[in-house]
Amino acid sequence: MSDATLGSGPLAWVEERKDQLIADWTHACRLPSVSADGPIAVAEMAAWLAQRAEPVFDTLEQVEAPGGGPVIIGRLEGTGPGRLLIYTHYDVVPAGEGWTRDPFGAELHDGRLYARGAGDDKADVMARLHAIEAWLATRGRMPFTIIWLSEGMEEVGSPGLREVIAARHGLVEADACLWESYYRSIDGDAPTIGFGSRGVLTVELAVRLLDADTHSAMAGIYRSAAQVLTHAVASLTDAEGRVLIPGFYDAVTPFTADDADTVMRTPVPPIREDARQRGSLWSADERSLVRRWLYEPTFNLASIQAGPGESEHEATLLPAAARARIDMRLMPDQDPTRIFEALERHLRDEGFREVSVRQLNAIPPAASSLKSPLALAVRQASKELFGGVEPLLHPVVPGSGPLHLFASSMQLDAVMPPGTIRPDSGMHGPDENAEVNHYLDVVRLTLRIFELLAASDEFGQEEVRG
Repeated sequence: MSDATLGSGPLAWVEERKDQLIADWTHACRLPSVSADGPIAVAEMAAWLAQRAEPVFDTLEQVEAPGGGPVIIGRLEGTGPGRLLIYTHYDVVPAGEGWTRDPFGAELHDGRLYARGAGDDKADVMARLHAIEAWLATRGRMPFTIIWLSEGMEEVGSPGLREVIAARHGLVEADACLWESYYRSIDGDAPTIGFGSRGVLTVELAVRLLDADTHSAMAGIYRSAAQVLTHAVASLTDAEGRVLIPGFYDAVTPFTADDADTVMRTPVPPIREDARQRGSLWSADERSLVRRWLYEPTFNLASIQAGPGESEHEATLLPAAARARIDMRLMPDQDPTRIFEALERHLRDEGFREVSVRQLNAIPPAASSLKSPLALAVRQASKELFGGVEPLLHPVVPGSGPLHLFASSMQLDAVMPPGTIRPDSGMHGPDENAEVNHYLDVVRLTLRIFELLAASDEFGQEEVRG
């Protein structure tokens, strides 16, 4: 992306201050904000971020989410009618094991910043704030209103965010939403843009047949809870992983020629060598794997437990109870409530009446237009940033999040632009990292999106449907 494309002002501002921008990003990554440890664990990061962002916006407030942490909402009035909501989250997942560096040391090595949250999602938090500052410093008032929302509990399901949005509906009402970033690229070539997120349904199946475990010598008399449960779980899918619950696929959008083209252009994500060696892939055909990854719902048996343990003595026990945890990633129009009801009905109809089902989590899926004014701006800006390479468009990303709260209650089209994340970035794993140059690219990309939106005849003219 050249200065001639955007104009030398904002880009020159970024270049002149890049060391300070990187220092800001580094500082944010040094503040632990592990939401799994509760609201208190994100308080320091929230306070620093609110103080850092306050001078940028006309108004800024911290709203305590019921059962969650502070949601920071800044509003900057623009000169035109459009309203862009910018969503990020400042919390991170636990550091976990396997790090070769301090996960909150935010060390720079060979042009990369290593820290938990370096990519997910503190790069977006700071880069977008820096882009707004660059525009204000060189071009004055924004050409459209920006609503900047950063939450602190995304990694644990965004508790209380629904209530915050409902209570501040007028404040956050917008025409489109720039969501947190997706892959910069999967193979280092084409930028990748996401337009929706999967839903998720997590359930626990449980069986209890006795009050207590008993000696396995009694297996000729008593039934094993583990056997009953495994038969029930086995009835839910076939050998290829296809879900056998009646009606499960009814709402899945038919696969199209455009989808097939995306599958052909999308590289398969890097596959672990142990998976190849042990034959744990669903298919040897990479195109089939990409299709499953991008366009099909998933079924995952996450755990199954029975009996008190695995010692030699305990192995001779007949378990009185057993339980399994299952999660399903759902495509747009698959309703978690209906899927849960279909699951209960299937188990009942198949004779597994002793199996109880408990819903642990349910997040609806969300979808957005690939041709909204924001979508077109992100697509054009991404193509320019990558030297004319056409971006890969993923209608629904493999993961889940709170996008449905904005898509449903506000009916916003949301777009996930390329960010700093690569398959080798260690997102949610040890040694998470992001390249410094890629971070600065996010600032530049955001600025170009701003300019393209400002030039759009349609942005801000959409009917407000919230």
